[in-house]
Amino acid sequence: MNNVTSVAVRSLGSLGSLGRCSWTRSQPWPQPGQLLRRALCSSRSPPAIPSCGILRSSNKSPSLSRSFATTHPAFFTTSRILQRLKPYDENYEEGLNFCDKPLNDHELFIIFGSDRPGPDVANRLLKVLHARRVDGTLDIRLDEELLEALIQYRDAESAALDWLRSKYPIDEDQAILDRFKREDSPREQEHPSALMERGQRLGLFKTQDQSMKEDPEYYGPQSGQYYASLSEKEEDVFGRSEIEKIRLRNEAQAADEERQMQEKIDQSMKEAQAKATERSQALAERPEQGVELSQAGKEVRPPNEFEKWVIRARERAATKLTLDSPEITNMTSAQRIWPSLLFVLACCTGLYLFTQSWQPPRRSERIMPNTSLAMATCVGILAINFAVFLAWRFPPALKLLNTFFIVVPAYPRTLSMLGNIFSQHSGRHFLANMFGLFIFGPSLHEDIGRANFIAIYLASGLLGSLVSLSSYALRGILVSSSLGASGSVWGITAAYMWLHRDDNFSFIFIPQQYQDYILAKGWMFLLGFVIIDTFVGVRKKTVDLAAHLTGMLVGVVTSALWEVNGGRPDNRNRPAGARALLNDITGHK
Repeated sequence: MNNVTSVAVRSLGSLGSLGRCSWTRSQPWPQPGQLLRRALCSSRSPPAIPSCGILRSSNKSPSLSRSFATTHPAFFTTSRILQRLKPYDENYEEGLNFCDKPLNDHELFIIFGSDRPGPDVANRLLKVLHARRVDGTLDIRLDEELLEALIQYRDAESAALDWLRSKYPIDEDQAILDRFKREDSPREQEHPSALMERGQRLGLFKTQDQSMKEDPEYYGPQSGQYYASLSEKEEDVFGRSEIEKIRLRNEAQAADEERQMQEKIDQSMKEAQAKATERSQALAERPEQGVELSQAGKEVRPPNEFEKWVIRARERAATKLTLDSPEITNMTSAQRIWPSLLFVLACCTGLYLFTQSWQPPRRSERIMPNTSLAMATCVGILAINFAVFLAWRFPPALKLLNTFFIVVPAYPRTLSMLGNIFSQHSGRHFLANMFGLFIFGPSLHEDIGRANFIAIYLASGLLGSLVSLSSYALRGILVSSSLGASGSVWGITAAYMWLHRDDNFSFIFIPQQYQDYILAKGWMFLLGFVIIDTFVGVRKKTVDLAAHLTGMLVGVVTSALWEVNGGRPDNRNRPAGARALLNDITGHK
């Protein structure tokens, strides 16, 4: 007895008490397909297997029966084991697509002839029968709408099955065996046709859209022999699968990445070993220095699994583009600047509308009602910057950060204009920017309000990033990057100093008796900031001078516009912000 037959017999044995069935050697053993079909139904002709308890003649009308075999028509009754299968929708069953679009009237005429259901019903009948063939459940009752149609058109079902079997052959015997496995499962399992239908919606399974041709081109993997060879897996109903292709492609890509990573590790270890050997030889030639050879260098070891995980994440985050890539060489300076320019203008327009419509929240509506609005706003900005700062330490996030939280002139991304002003990579960069924010931010916030403060902070950073990108792109400096909240913080600083340009300030660390003599106006401090930042930016190439100066200019212009529209800073309610570093000598120390 072959494997298929044994599976069928075991499945029949689990259906219930079958009693003792006699069999003689003179009778030929039926083929697997015949045994499986007769296991689920009773034929009009005398069965080849002696009648057992569960195999009964159908009481249904012949008009409602459906042929199952490809050779001899059979008529079915639902078996007891169907109670363990997931039920189909009794009112309206979708079925499974076998082509990209519904068949037209001419194609339906070829299948059913002149006496046929309407186009919608006929197409749905084909889809439902196709799904039942894939699931191995052709014996299960159809929904009410299709049953009513079959009462009127009695030959429609057999014609549809004949056409499907000729145009879309699948291994129906194997589908029934898979159904037996689902029935034996302790949990209710989804029908294969339902899973394939979801895969079609996601684009994982393709459909055959040239079914009416004599030799149609193969388009997809649905099931069985869809004009293509079956898959190499045993007992596989579905044949070639797009999911399998994706999995194999991902596995090949992962293997290639692993090979490249191992090559880099071997190369770096070889270089480290060569340096260690050279250092040891140099120390051995000069023993008078008193350095032991064991201390000449650290042990060279391969990276552990955690270090490999970090290396792998960094490799995936790194772009595969080079300066010779067509995406880089074919991009003009205008193409690099215009998308970001339009995005920044749209953001600035939105910030202006925000300042015109914002209303202070009620105390009862705030999350932290006992904290001032100024401190809550600055702490919120600090929290966002700190979250991005921590994300730079989490290797799986590097790809996202390299895409949207850093500006690269070679291939700029529009959203990076906003994301980079919340991004600091080094701890010193983060602390310097947040220190400046909390020195001048709360005081400026009390002067102009939350909406104007947020508008100045974001506008300074956005326009600073845009000018920085433009300066690099127009000069042809593509191998560079820019990130940080410096432009926004300088905008806040410049706006505060401009609003208090006529106030006298002195440093807090100067003794009290000398502060009345060592002081300067607010505009003088602002000018000093510009001079110092320019000097540092010229000497250090790592300072984005264009973003800093643009942020200052935006802060001055926006604060001046706020004054023109009737705004006046209120010194009386100013918290200990700027006064932590500077003393306002004009009546308020």
